[in-house]
Amino acid sequence: WSEVHAEAEQLEHAVSDRLIERIDDMLGFPSVDPHGDPIPDADGIVSAVDLVSLLGCEAGDRVTIRRVGDQGEDFLRLLDRLGLVPGSAVEMVGIDEVADTVTLANPAGRHVQLGVRAARKIFVEPRTLTPDRA
Repeated sequence: WSEVHAEAEQLEHAVSDRLIERIDDMLGFPSVDPHGDPIPDADGIVSAVDLVSLLGCEAGDRVTIRRVGDQGEDFLRLLDRLGLVPGSAVEMVGIDEVADTVTLANPAGRHVQLGVRAARKIFVEPRTLTPDRA
């Protein structure tokens, strides 16, 4: 997913609408790209999804990563290495405002840390909230 963005940009200007339709059909008409960005339907309509950045979560929140706002190769490789890709279910362990870090439990249950700047670029959908926030 860290290398396809530039290729897709070139490809979209070099292929017919028919080929795009066939690819869309083969992929099952996805509503988002590999980074979680919305893909308009055939009528150009984009489905709205209510997402928040990781910084909008509190300790104990269980969320699903839905979108990555930075599509730079290095950033995407970092997220891949940490297991923080769209579709991944993670738990917010906590935000350390003094150290400017966010700690998450990744899908494997391993605690991983991100800087606040990086966490701001990851958008999530709540799965379950802590009891006092439900």
